[in-house]
Amino acid sequence: MNVMRKVKFETLLLVVLCLAAFFVNNGVLPTDGAEVKTIVTGREIVENGSWLLPTMNGELRLGVPPLSGWGAAIMEWLLPDNLSAQRIPVGMMGVMWALFFFATARYLERRRGFAETATIIFITCYNVIYSGRVVNRGIYGYAFMMAAIYFLLKMLYDARYYPFPHKWRWALLSGLMMGLSFLGNGSVAFYSLLLPFMVTMSLARKPEMKGKWLPTLLLVIVALCTFGWWYIYLFSSHPDAFSEALSNEMDAWISNTRPWYYYWRFFGETGIWAFFVLASLIVPFWVKKVSTRRLYFLAVVWMLVTLIVQSLVPRKDMSDLVPMAAPCALSVACLLYYFLEKRAHGKWEKGFFYFNGYFITLVIFALPFFIHFRMTTWHLIDVGTALFVYLFLFSICIYVALSTKRGEAKGIIYGVAALFFVMECFLLGSIGGVFGNSQRKSLGILQGYDELRRLPIYYNADDQLRMELVYESRKQIHPLNLKNPQEVLKAVPCILLTQDDLNKVLPANVANLVDTLHMGIYDDNRIPRHYEHYNLELVNRVTVLKPKSKAP
Repeated sequence: MNVMRKVKFETLLLVVLCLAAFFVNNGVLPTDGAEVKTIVTGREIVENGSWLLPTMNGELRLGVPPLSGWGAAIMEWLLPDNLSAQRIPVGMMGVMWALFFFATARYLERRRGFAETATIIFITCYNVIYSGRVVNRGIYGYAFMMAAIYFLLKMLYDARYYPFPHKWRWALLSGLMMGLSFLGNGSVAFYSLLLPFMVTMSLARKPEMKGKWLPTLLLVIVALCTFGWWYIYLFSSHPDAFSEALSNEMDAWISNTRPWYYYWRFFGETGIWAFFVLASLIVPFWVKKVSTRRLYFLAVVWMLVTLIVQSLVPRKDMSDLVPMAAPCALSVACLLYYFLEKRAHGKWEKGFFYFNGYFITLVIFALPFFIHFRMTTWHLIDVGTALFVYLFLFSICIYVALSTKRGEAKGIIYGVAALFFVMECFLLGSIGGVFGNSQRKSLGILQGYDELRRLPIYYNADDQLRMELVYESRKQIHPLNLKNPQEVLKAVPCILLTQDDLNKVLPANVANLVDTLHMGIYDDNRIPRHYEHYNLELVNRVTVLKPKSKAP
């Protein structure tokens, strides 16, 4: 009865944390560049019915696999222009990733409570939470590839545990999940998640392949069929556009190049668990302590192999480190599970445990003061909610502090889980207001004017168009050569976006042919001007161009 009660509590806790992490207040975070591209693609799929040939701003978007666009299109069809609805499929992918991470952790280490501990750590890594809250194709690839890894483990290792392993079933499911991963995000998840895992397993726990080569062949065939049909269709129907898309994709892999050591701060991407991740790399010390030695070694090797293969790619971005959350969570779980089994006795172990426990306590203690000075005084959160959050946070702070003093790791784990639950349920909207742009004036305002809603929108061909402008205006925006009078006269009446003053970019001979009405400066940045990522390309002067009125 006690065992069943424990299982039910931990399962319920994971369900609640997943709902809070990926669904509660899912519309409060601002959109980013990658997200609006997917949403715009989904809108145009619904408008044009172009499910097999997605477009973005009227142009074919063949370099990006279509699965995320299909998800955005379905939600656009069901609930148009609803950001929260657009993020539901992404949240479902986040839950799927957490679910199969839990299943994989339990398969690799069957001690009671370990998988639950690892999954709590996993869904309290802030990069995982963020990936499951904004529309992006990466989460599709990672979620399906995590499922593929779990079924692949079943195919390769079930013979060690069961007299009748269903290797054909697991091969079929693994191939299907792998194909959907490619259909969601191309080869990214294969390179950053599956490949490092398989390299690690071949080093740490080499599988016996006798009688498994044919199921493996089935796996490959199913994976190729699941995603390959779309590429075959593209190549047969639009070979030139497909070749250009592949070329652009290759250019993207070698653009934005950074040095090989760019990811040296990878541990920081796990947020509050950063010091635990860093400490887990002290293998000679912990390998003699932890009872989950085999899994600990596997997790650290998986982490390092992922770091190495990611560092080999010329194109680097910190968002590409999201798949490292899986091995990082496993390695941290091995350390915390050691403290769960028994209290630290050695000098270094006690110091490490107390340092991390009191550091987390300090972070939680400081949050109410941050809320008061940056949210309450700015009227971003009402007094009643603030007092409730203060009480909740101070209670968590006391609980974590007492647990640290007693050497109880469970208190730290549950305290962090409670902290994230409070922030996701009560503070996310207000945090967005702290970093929001109070001077923002979006192009979407133009849709409120009947006389402007029907006008097409163009931008100066000499400027760079940001897809955020297409998203906000809910219209396609095409370039206009302002130096060509015939092209301008053909476009009017229209709305024109220019980054510079119109008098500087519109030649006199063209200006004499049209009437202009300046509508003001529109700023679609969602962050304040003094922030590093404030983008001047999102600031535009809006002018209505009309044919020159004739004198009476």
